[in-house]
Amino acid sequence: MFLVMMLHMVSPVSGEEKLEWGDHPDLVKPEIVTQSNKHSKLLVVFLGETVDLTCKVLFTSQPVSDIKCYGNGRRIMKPENHTMETQDGYAFIEDTFKIGNITEEMDQSTVTCEYSKGWYSGRILAIFNPFKLEIETSEEVCETCNGDVELIFKESKRSSSNEINLDRRIRSRIAEMTNVQPDDITLDNDEYTVTQPIATVTDNQAILAMRPELLINE
Repeated sequence: MFLVMMLHMVSPVSGEEKLEWGDHPDLVKPEIVTQSNKHSKLLVVFLGETVDLTCKVLFTSQPVSDIKCYGNGRRIMKPENHTMETQDGYAFIEDTFKIGNITEEMDQSTVTCEYSKGWYSGRILAIFNPFKLEIETSEEVCETCNGDVELIFKESKRSSSNEINLDRRIRSRIAEMTNVQPDDITLDNDEYTVTQPIATVTDNQAILAMRPELLINE
């Protein structure tokens, strides 16, 4: 038994050459995976954020090729970080690319990573789903800085609330930002709403960083 264990411990690694996204909590799978979207993920982001996306190549051979990253078809020339490790003749690559200042116009825009070596060719896709924030309040609350306001999170242009995995992630992100439980977030007409005291909102730097639009009800 000991000999079998030792042989297993020193056996060479092996696997299939593969291109994939690195771990990122805001990258989620589509609810329904089809042949056309099986290499795609949805990216949940807030306006104004900067996102680091990592493309990984597993079990490739040396000399390695470059991972090519494109934003809406335009080449992102240089990764922010590049690492390569080797084991048993295989190479494992990770390139991290920075996508800065998420805007409304990036709704449904894409980032793709491509890798080709010999017979292998892989391509993966991330689809941006940016959420913006509106703060709805009354004129009295606005003037006195006393009372509750409604935080309304919604996608910039296209709604994806029917995507269950995206719904779970955006609820989690809103809960983290506002320090509430996911069950305290209501969804109506594709808008996620949280009610909080105005003083709590104005002290929350993460909320202010989204540059929310203020809606004042008369």
